[in-house]
Amino acid sequence: MLSIDSLLLEDFYNENKNFFINARVQKIQQPTRREVILFLRNNAESKKLYININPEYYHLCFMDKENEIKRDIQIPKQPPMFCMLLRKHMEGARILSINKPEYERIIELNFENYNELGDKIEECLSIELMGKHSNIVLYNTDNNIILGCAHNIGEEKSKERELAGGLPYIYPPKQNKKNLLMTRSDHFISHLKKSQLPLKKAISDKYYCLSQAVVQDICDLNNINFQQTAANIDDNSIKLLFIALHEFLEKKDRHYSLSYDFSSYSCVKNLDISYDSVNDLIDDYFSFNIEKNLIKSLKSSLMARLSKDIKKYTNTLNNQQKQLDKAQKAQDYMKKGNLLTANAYTIKRGEKVISLIDYETQQEIEIQLDENLSPIENAQRYFNLYNKIKRACEVAKKMSQETQEQLMYCKQLAYDIENTDSLAELKEIAADIEPEIKQSPSKKKEISLNIMKIDIDGFTVYIGKNNKQNDYLYSKISSPEDIWFHTLNTPGSHIIVKTPDIRKEIKDTTILKIAKLAKEYSTAKSSTKIPVVYTRRKYIKRPNNTKSGFVVYKNETEIVVD
Repeated sequence: MLSIDSLLLEDFYNENKNFFINARVQKIQQPTRREVILFLRNNAESKKLYININPEYYHLCFMDKENEIKRDIQIPKQPPMFCMLLRKHMEGARILSINKPEYERIIELNFENYNELGDKIEECLSIELMGKHSNIVLYNTDNNIILGCAHNIGEEKSKERELAGGLPYIYPPKQNKKNLLMTRSDHFISHLKKSQLPLKKAISDKYYCLSQAVVQDICDLNNINFQQTAANIDDNSIKLLFIALHEFLEKKDRHYSLSYDFSSYSCVKNLDISYDSVNDLIDDYFSFNIEKNLIKSLKSSLMARLSKDIKKYTNTLNNQQKQLDKAQKAQDYMKKGNLLTANAYTIKRGEKVISLIDYETQQEIEIQLDENLSPIENAQRYFNLYNKIKRACEVAKKMSQETQEQLMYCKQLAYDIENTDSLAELKEIAADIEPEIKQSPSKKKEISLNIMKIDIDGFTVYIGKNNKQNDYLYSKISSPEDIWFHTLNTPGSHIIVKTPDIRKEIKDTTILKIAKLAKEYSTAKSSTKIPVVYTRRKYIKRPNNTKSGFVVYKNETEIVVD
């Protein structure tokens, strides 16, 4: 896990200090309470300094356009008060210098500007990256009085250091640590031998600039178990570790790298991705993890919403099915009405029950009568009951079909959500579930064109990952003679096979491969057998006033895939 320690921040400082000096602050934005963006320009180059003080992702870097998209930055219409304060004091200002206090995870931007009277003033923006204590503080360098903070720290939160407008700005309390470069090896060994903590924590807690991640990396490189205490490690290994830590701290060009999926971080070893720029490393790592968290959060909220809808439609469908189950009862009423009509001359008024022979089954049927009604009126009563249930069943049948479509649509959306790892695609799905979420036309086009395309036996095959893409396949990409595949009555991807030459016959083996692909991209991918239907594109249609991704089809062929 990459964390912003003093050493990494120092390398960022050394790498970018030349750009900061004499840079002009052109614009300031504050997307959220914990994010600030400074638009800086220097030497005919513009950059966006992104500052994040979220305890989970605290960092700062110059972000590129791709990683800005990953962070899903949304600028509010009404800027927060702290943003207004920064704009008042910093917009148009020139940065005089940048400073990093020794051993601290703080970057200070000293700048000059003019007050309301036209007098030149110097102020400082202090960016403190200290986990849950991270903050952004603006203060006057003449008297060290704080002008404002991203969030205030009162006495109830910290007795050692309060941060709020009007209070003096002071540095965080000094850590009870030592400089390893000024420590003798025998003192290093003596300290570790006395500690009962795991090796990496014992070193990190005692010496500056050595986070547990750094110590762990160097221990791995020297085949030392960083989890055990020093008492279980021989002195030679500890001396070797002491030398390795010295060499690392003295390096001017420390190496940083990340694994391909950004799950592992190293400051001394070559992983899959090596970085020459500390800024790029920070930008890539945190934008990836922020996007990952946004995707997880959005997936969770959308699935919670869909789960409620699926449960609601399932219960409604069950109730409608109970009404449809009464259809047989309606037929019984019709039969009793017919029998009473046919045998009216044999029935006496005032009877409460009568048994008649069913002409179809030759079985005796017992019929309840109203003693106050004539036989014909009793027959009419049964006909009325039949018509009432028949009308109710017709309504229930129509409503049941609509409910089934809604239920299938929700299950399709749930499938799309589970199989999407793109924030942009999730937002497209969210727009279907929550219409108030709007997407710009440019984003819609970009997502639509990002449809998966593969080649199978010389045929181009398109796979829609969500309802928007399925619609795009239907309306824009496919032609009448192309072939459409989908799992039968199961949520899954719409698959279109391009057939530019209709005279070129698709072999059965190719159809089977594509059918297996349709199964793979459906909720039934783990089933042993699943039916897949396919037909020409000209035989599928999206009815009017239906949800995106919903189609009806005819002239289909069904194939069962193992």
